[in-house]
Amino acid sequence: MKKRGALCIFLLAVAVLVLFGTTWAATSAKPLELKFSHWMSPMHSLHTDVFSPWAKDVEEKTNGRVKITIYPGEALGKAKDHYELAVNGISDISYIIQGYTPGRFPLSAAIELPFMVSSAKVGSQALWELYPKYLKSEYPGVKVITLWTHGPGHVHMTNKLVKSLEDIKGIRLRSPGPQQTLILKEFGASPLTIPMPELYNALQRGMADGAVAPFSVLSDIKLYELMRHHTVANLYVMAMGIVMNQKVWDSLPPDIQKIMDELSGARLAEIAGKSYDHADQVGREAAKKVGAEIYSLPPSEMKRWADRIIPLNEKWVKDMEAKGLPGAKILADAQSLCQKYSK
Repeated sequence: MKKRGALCIFLLAVAVLVLFGTTWAATSAKPLELKFSHWMSPMHSLHTDVFSPWAKDVEEKTNGRVKITIYPGEALGKAKDHYELAVNGISDISYIIQGYTPGRFPLSAAIELPFMVSSAKVGSQALWELYPKYLKSEYPGVKVITLWTHGPGHVHMTNKLVKSLEDIKGIRLRSPGPQQTLILKEFGASPLTIPMPELYNALQRGMADGAVAPFSVLSDIKLYELMRHHTVANLYVMAMGIVMNQKVWDSLPPDIQKIMDELSGARLAEIAGKSYDHADQVGREAAKKVGAEIYSLPPSEMKRWADRIIPLNEKWVKDMEAKGLPGAKILADAQSLCQKYSK
C-alpha cells in the first residue's frame, strides 16, 4: 500500500510539473512584436477609437502571442510615405491616406468623387465592399487590413459664409488632395496645398481663407477657434486604410491570421466610420459653442454645385477607361452601394 501511495504521489507530482511547464512555456514564449505607424496625435480619435482598441483586441484574442506597438506622430516617417514604410518593412503596419500619393490608387478614388457619400459609416462600408471586386491589384506588397472613409467634407471659413457658387469664387481654400483640388478649381476657388498640421498657422496668418474638410478637424486641431462660418455641402470624402507588410503577414501562423482577419475587414471599417461620424458631431458641437454659423446649402443650390462637376466625373471615367480600368463600372457600383448603406 505504501508503494502504491508513493507511486500515486509521484505520478501526481509529474502531472503537476508537466502542466506547470506547459503553462509556463505558453505564457513565457516571446510574442510576435509588430510596429504600427501613423502620423496622427495619440489624442486623435482614430488612435483612441480605432488603432489602439484594434491592437489591444489582437493581443487579447491571440492570448498575447502578438503584441502591436503603435508609433504615432510621424515617429517612423512622413505621412505621405506610410505605404512605402509598410512595403519596405520599416513599419509592419501603416495607416494610409490614398490621396497622399496621387495616381497610385486610381480606382480607390472612385469613392472620393463629389456629392456621393452622406456619412463616414456609409462611405466606409461601400469602400470595403468595392475592395475585393475592383481594388486588390492597387495594393501590391501589402495585406490590406481594412479600408474606410472620413465623413463628408464641407466649406469652413474664417471671415465669410459661403452660400452660393458665386461666394466661393476667388477664395483661398486648403485642399486635402488632387480630386478635391479639381473640384475647387471648377468652382472658381484658389486651392492651396497645406499639410493639415500647418493649417492652423496658415489661417492665423491670413495665408488661407478657409478649408474644405470634415467637421471633425474643428475639434481635432482646434480650428473652431479660427473658423466661424461653416457651409454644409457634402463635397467629398477621402479613402484611407490600414495595410500590413505582405511578408510579415505571410509569416504569421494561420490561426493568428484568422483571428486578425476576424478583427479587421468590414468590422473594422464600420468601427472607423462610426468613429469619424462621432468626431464630426464633436466638431459641430465645438463650432456651436463658440457661436459659429452653420449653414446647409438648400437643395436647389446643392444641385447647382453638383451639376457644375458632372464634367469632372465624366472625365474621371474616361481617364480610367483609357488606362484599361473599369471606371464606369466602379463608379456605378460605388453610387449604388452608397445608396444601399444610406437606407
